[in-house]
Amino acid sequence: MRRRLASGLMQRALHLAGSVAIVAIASVSPAVGGDEPCEVPAELVRVEATLPHLSERLRAGNPVKIVAIGGASTTGAAAGSLDLAYPHRLQEILDRWYPTVPITVVNKGVPRQTAQQMLERFPSDVIAEDPVLVIWETGTTDAVRGVEIDDFAAALQAGIDELKARGIDITLIDMQFSRSTTTVIDFERYLNTLHQVGEVNEVYVFPRFEMMRYWSEENVFNFDKVAKDERASLAASVYECIGRKLAEAIRVALQ
Repeated sequence: MRRRLASGLMQRALHLAGSVAIVAIASVSPAVGGDEPCEVPAELVRVEATLPHLSERLRAGNPVKIVAIGGASTTGAAAGSLDLAYPHRLQEILDRWYPTVPITVVNKGVPRQTAQQMLERFPSDVIAEDPVLVIWETGTTDAVRGVEIDDFAAALQAGIDELKARGIDITLIDMQFSRSTTTVIDFERYLNTLHQVGEVNEVYVFPRFEMMRYWSEENVFNFDKVAKDERASLAASVYECIGRKLAEAIRVALQ
């Protein structure tokens, strides 16, 4: 009985975590044509890390490949299409900003994987692509499954070490936010660990959790009340904003 109950809670938490980006936005259309709905406080877009290898490649005008590895939100699951996921939105923006440079963002999202499971995919899904930048979105499934913090940190560190050794730039992305998921999942330790590992290694951590919390508190995005027939189109609006803010952070890191 106890085991069945624990399993049921785990499945509910995983479902909630995978559905965080299924959001309602009363005032934002799915296309999000302007910047205003995506805005966040200045402290949330402060970037101190650099992306030297990406910067060099862009200056030389050589082709750029970026790999985005992560979970369901990387695949754009809530919106129903890879073309609506934040990696694709990121590529569209970078293409506009750097029209003379061929830029490809490869989506390697797989739902419900821990950082360690993603790390195990590095040889086939990341290194084999020969990227100049890797965007690693992780932590949600680790928090849901209660992975030991030391193991989570070790997987992050191993991934960062491998990428740095190969001359590949890295950006980490932390978890998503909604009130419903934070009531059943203890994100805090994993968020803190992710940001601490990033700081120690001088790797930028895109603060998606705090950005989404801000949008929720300001009632720009309502992450917990949405009609079923509106979920996919409105989730696409969230991915648009994430892609936009991530592109802006990358541009700052290039300066």
